Amino acid sequence: MTISIYRQACGVAAIAAGVALAACKNTLDVQFPGQIPTEQIQDPTLAPVLVRSVIGDFECAYSNYMSGSSVHSDEYETANSNVPLANWGERTITADENDYAIGTCEGNFGSNLTLHTARFQAEDVGKKLEGWTDAQVASRASLQAQAKIYGAYAYLMMGEGFCQVAFDGGPVSPPSAALTLAETRFSEGLAFATTANNTDMMDLARVGTARVKMDLKKWGEAATFAGQVTAGYSKNADRGQESARRWNKLWRLAEQTGAYTVATAYRTMNDPRVNVVDAGRGAFNAAVRLWITKKYTALTSPMRLASKIEADLIRADALIQQNQIAAGMAIINARRQAVGLTDVTPAPANQQEAINVVIDERRKELSFEGGHRLNDLLRYNIAWKVGANPFTNRNYGTTTCWPHPTRETNGV
Repeated sequence: MTISIYRQACGVAAIAAGVALAACKNTLDVQFPGQIPTEQIQDPTLAPVLVRSVIGDFECAYSNYMSGSSVHSDEYETANSNVPLANWGERTITADENDYAIGTCEGNFGSNLTLHTARFQAEDVGKKLEGWTDAQVASRASLQAQAKIYGAYAYLMMGEGFCQVAFDGGPVSPPSAALTLAETRFSEGLAFATTANNTDMMDLARVGTARVKMDLKKWGEAATFAGQVTAGYSKNADRGQESARRWNKLWRLAEQTGAYTVATAYRTMNDPRVNVVDAGRGAFNAAVRLWITKKYTALTSPMRLASKIEADLIRADALIQQNQIAAGMAIINARRQAVGLTDVTPAPANQQEAINVVIDERRKELSFEGGHRLNDLLRYNIAWKVGANPFTNRNYGTTTCWPHPTRETNGV
């Protein structure tokens, strides 16, 4: 069953939008007072406000998901002993952990409820836009593109990182179900963006589509969409300091709070793309030296969501997976040259060696962002950190993908 999470996602979406969502039906009805009176929710002039709420909900969920996934992967080590904060970096987040299952943007890294809220909000607003007309809503196609594409990214995160998924009271399904939904929503969003000539959303949809095609091992299509992304393209999730839901959660908990320190392996990569430094002080646990990434420097630091750089790495991966090793490596080496590095030497002798190069380049280029390292650990079955945390001596758990919450299974 998924009633509990659906009910809460519906409620959180209503609060975030400042409205009472008409899509919350029957026993799951949620009525919250807000800035927009309930009776006006069907007013098409509110469409831009609703779409902005879709984006805000996703950016909140993205900050939580990518930060928690980074800490959970091999990029960080826990530098505190406070439960549940410590659990995020020691593979001990379980299906019973409420901080994960129903944690909000104001808390730690709660990813389950926040991503469900984001995708629910996107679906609900998308349906409203579909029911309105171009005469009623200025730039309707552009707004539809945004709702579809940001909703697709919520499904993408679930498909990459969750062990199982379930939507709107439906059955528990493998994560590929979320990836398939993401694939569909990206396609719909790209069509709307093309109609609206919204080039920003077109590129965001292309990067997202290439990523989900990669996840589904549709290598030819992944390479095609990745190759269509405009040179220099980059899209960030905006962050701010006006409220906790707007904070850059990785900077807040890893650097400002000092709850996590950059793992030892990332401190000596000698690569300009992995900009980590000794913070010059102890971590939350003062006996642990705090190492930080300079990719983020404040609560307001934006968090990269998609880029041409990522698209090129997907394209290189996809080409090599199709045994076009020389073409894939040419992309890799061009990027290395652009940041002042030499070509990969020795050149890979076979396909597996070339795939290993791609994994290593992704590890460096996309470090501390996007949930990419967690995705790679899972899709390539890379060895996880085992034994005990070298700084706290606490034993690691066995969590890999994010578990399906017990409270959701039980309908609590």
